[in-house]
Amino acid sequence: MRKKLLALVLSCTLVLGTVGCGDQGTAVSGDNAETQTTAQADAGDSEDTAVTQTEEEAPAEEGSEEAGEVKTPQDFETFKIGVMESQSNDSTVLRRNYYENYIGPRYNVEFVFSEQVKSADDEMNFIENCVDMGVDGIISFRSSPDVNQIIQVCEEYGLPYSVNTTRTPMVEGAFTGGYQTMTGVWGTDPATVSNEFKEWIKSVASDDGSEGFMVTSALAFQGNTMHAECTQGVLAALQDIYGLTYEDTIENLAATSVPLEVPNDKGINIYIYPGTNSTSDNWVQGASTALQTGKYGVFLQAASTYGYTGVAVDEVERGFDMNIKVAVNASISDTLVTAFNTDDKFGNSSLDMATVQSVSLLSAMGFVQVYNHLTGYEALNRIENGEPAFFDMPIWTLSTREQVNQAATWDNAEKETWVFDEDAVNAALGIYNPDLTNSQLNDYYKSITLDWVMEHMN
Repeated sequence: MRKKLLALVLSCTLVLGTVGCGDQGTAVSGDNAETQTTAQADAGDSEDTAVTQTEEEAPAEEGSEEAGEVKTPQDFETFKIGVMESQSNDSTVLRRNYYENYIGPRYNVEFVFSEQVKSADDEMNFIENCVDMGVDGIISFRSSPDVNQIIQVCEEYGLPYSVNTTRTPMVEGAFTGGYQTMTGVWGTDPATVSNEFKEWIKSVASDDGSEGFMVTSALAFQGNTMHAECTQGVLAALQDIYGLTYEDTIENLAATSVPLEVPNDKGINIYIYPGTNSTSDNWVQGASTALQTGKYGVFLQAASTYGYTGVAVDEVERGFDMNIKVAVNASISDTLVTAFNTDDKFGNSSLDMATVQSVSLLSAMGFVQVYNHLTGYEALNRIENGEPAFFDMPIWTLSTREQVNQAATWDNAEKETWVFDEDAVNAALGIYNPDLTNSQLNDYYKSITLDWVMEHMN
């Protein structure tokens, strides 16, 4: 059923002629190349693809044994791809499983995983270690101003480089520098998440703002666009609702690297708390201390940190007899499901709203960019003027237990019920769709709406 639906989506948007517990991945630290054992099983021939083609349609790729031959992943040498992670949470664990045990065997790919990278030096050390290990490309989940610097390193080594971010002035040099190995970026337009946060605040805020507002801005201070836009969205919404005047720009306030009680002309309590549990050993204690003042009745989190703040929220609700409204920008995970199904003191879900991403879709989009480059379909990663592309990833808003419990059946590693499964990945690959264009691929990603997933994943 999903295969037919994917084919239908593509037929509307395309103009076409006719990793299992037994496998172990490679972990590389920023300072050395000590590794665990990497096991990679070769998958068998895959004839069941989302989009098929005739031999006449297959591209005559460099290195093919015969012009016009239909290519499969097994026709290429095993590729090795490095994966850089900036955080350590449920999502990174699930992504590793998806890459190692699902994507790897099906596409003849091995993956090398970084430890948590926190700086440009960490990134460069990881890349250099990857080069020593014969890695063919890099997928980065560290959105930062360092993109302009890292692409130069990748260009020097000839490594295709894909990064989970959006196109902003901060990283413009990577797009306009003429780098052949820049395969583009992918992620959710931050304005989309910002707007969701805005609308939610407007629906729960009181007339006078006396309840107070706390925002954990996560890595906004390091240049993470998504986290910055989430924080900015909160500040903008409060400004709109209460007619506030701030003493600095919203952009500067959101990027604070130290805890900040935001000065405003109405005296409303607005507190920005940067960082995550991964950036500081004392982060959880600091967040708890702020909450336990009882000054903040609305709590918004720009990253998936609610699993570390839930106890503090519960204690404050009981101690102050106040119903704290909690919203988070997250991924679908066991922690999210548990939070929505846990009652607070007032009988409500301990989480009120979450903007979520599918880990498999997020992970697959980075993989597709690098894989298309490695298999000769670099054009799919370029817009009309030849610059690297931005692929817009859907994000969904969940606000009920029913929605979350249904979403809990998705991206299940044990059952391999991935939102972006093999059929979905195949539909985004040039080797199976030689006439696919960049704009059609972007349209395909945008078609993966919440309604579509709700209907067809179950």
